[in-house]
Amino acid sequence: MQFKKISSILFLTASLFTNNTFSQQKTNLTQYIDPLIGSAKHGHVFVGANVPFGAVQLGPNNIFEGWDWCSGYNYIGNTITGFAHTHLSGTGIGDLGDISIMPATGKLLLEKGKTADDQDGYLSKFSHQNEVAKAGYYRVWLDRYQIKAELTATERVGFHQYTFKGGAENPHIIIDLIEGIGWDAPVSASFKQLDATTIVGHRNSKGWANDQRLYFVIKLSQSIKSLALYDSTAVKSGVALSGKKLKAAVSFNAINNDKLQIKVALSPVSIENAILNLKTELPGWDFAATAKNSDAKWEKELAKVKIEASNTTKKVFYTALYHTMVAPSLFNDVNKDYLGTDKKVYKKASFNNLTTFSLWDTYRAANPLFTILHHDKVNDVVNTMLTIYRQQGKLPVWHFNGQ
Repeated sequence: MQFKKISSILFLTASLFTNNTFSQQKTNLTQYIDPLIGSAKHGHVFVGANVPFGAVQLGPNNIFEGWDWCSGYNYIGNTITGFAHTHLSGTGIGDLGDISIMPATGKLLLEKGKTADDQDGYLSKFSHQNEVAKAGYYRVWLDRYQIKAELTATERVGFHQYTFKGGAENPHIIIDLIEGIGWDAPVSASFKQLDATTIVGHRNSKGWANDQRLYFVIKLSQSIKSLALYDSTAVKSGVALSGKKLKAAVSFNAINNDKLQIKVALSPVSIENAILNLKTELPGWDFAATAKNSDAKWEKELAKVKIEASNTTKKVFYTALYHTMVAPSLFNDVNKDYLGTDKKVYKKASFNNLTTFSLWDTYRAANPLFTILHHDKVNDVVNTMLTIYRQQGKLPVWHFNGQ
């Protein structure tokens, strides 16, 4: 009798977890993912565009209204202050929100705004009726500026596409290195314009982790008319600036074909590596193809599990499975360089270094699930843990961006 029970369990497991189940299935499993599930009340999940275990989580931030905005977004919010490239998901603390970009028109405003109706800030209201969230893709209509914002991503690059209303007055973007989520605050930052379409820099911050380091390159689809760099609210001359509370206003003569595209690549190591990440992962400008490729990466991971159930149950199940793959996230570059917990740069590692380990939660179910679904990730997890031990003399409790 006992043998029959075990056999039934093994049969069920074998039927649930298979790599080939959906090879001939016509319906994509990504249709069942609803990234907005869990974004209300205390859910704290990330809403935006990413790929499985990617270093970039590109999504909208609301005005921060307390603990329920730990991920930067809560479904009851109706404001967007910018689209940032790093987010936590499902955690009990607010942090990250690095490199926030906000498209705008009309009068140049430097402060994000304090309330939904604050006309002295650059934020915009939005309606959930004009919002679409899918696996690897996010779209929203910015009411104030009549701009359609679309986001997608690769592992280390966030891809923005903004469609402006024809003849928009003074089209520009605000790049904010001050704003973070929750308890995050800048420690040092820099901007430098390299050429007519390229801006690089860094943002070091202190939040839940005391010493977070991030480098970036921003590539624009058209030439900059003017670049204004601000330290707090004081404008500074030149094309380069270092400080603590930095912002940049990038203006354009007009938006070519009413569509502005922006690619932002991140690196925990250097600006040079951020540029390498961009050239390697996203050299072109095909937004639709990038979004399709992001969807395909999610499909590949979801296809490891098959369930027979109603569409409602599939929606719940595959969205939950999707949420298990937001983190841990990559913490290395395409050449495998990474920043260790000892703040030394390690070159060309033999594994993918990872971060954002919610170990007080995930050890119960998510990590055991990885041993079934993600064998390669388990090896990366183990090697990451061992290197952390060697670098700091003890295993991590909650490893987060080299801390």
